[in-house]
Amino acid sequence: MNDGYIAVLDSGVGGLSVLDELTKAFPNERFLYFGDNDNAPYGDRTENDLWSLTLKNIIYILSFNVKALVVACNTLSVTILERIRAFVSVPCFGVFPPVERCLINGENTLLISTVKTAEKFACYKNLQVIGLPNLVKDIENNLFSLNKVDIKRHLLNSFNRCETLILGCTHYNFVKFGIIDHFRPKKILTGEEFTVKQVETKLRLKKSLENNKRFNVLFVGKNSKINQIFWKKVVKNI
Repeated sequence: MNDGYIAVLDSGVGGLSVLDELTKAFPNERFLYFGDNDNAPYGDRTENDLWSLTLKNIIYILSFNVKALVVACNTLSVTILERIRAFVSVPCFGVFPPVERCLINGENTLLISTVKTAEKFACYKNLQVIGLPNLVKDIENNLFSLNKVDIKRHLLNSFNRCETLILGCTHYNFVKFGIIDHFRPKKILTGEEFTVKQVETKLRLKKSLENNKRFNVLFVGKNSKINQIFWKKVVKNI
């Protein structure tokens, strides 16, 4: 069991932000990363389309010695995570915007996400929601020149004031400073820390308290090279 990979699946590079937190927390574990960059973005696809793409990707991922699967995509997590869990025989985790936590605390909260994720949370009272249809695609098209991503163009005239800003897409972590500069929130949250906690508890892993820079990651799939380069140059800066 300890020798198996913890697989991380995403539509592209967004899940590398989740992988980063996992490798920091559990440096002695082995990880496998699959990014479906060619089919990104996922946020404007139908659920049946998402399932068709994801089923094929999961079958490929499970051909490796995988002991757990982390669906590091908010869109997949809020739409088809239960279908994924019913299909795989290993523990499966998602990444969710921590909306309930903020609303329970009575915080003035804004969620920005893909359109599909925004649709899932539009019914929540006292929650501002903005669905961005093209930001993920812009990020994927400018992986090594992220300064070219025009955040203000994507947000148009959205100047919603909020106490707490939730990034509901893992891709947004790589342009978060531009987003923060636009909205000026007091606090910004993502779902990664809750996913790490679930992995720790379910797999009974011991979280590292050291500033350990070791990581063991196998990049797989058609886009493995581009994801590996982005991981090293942008995420880990090595």
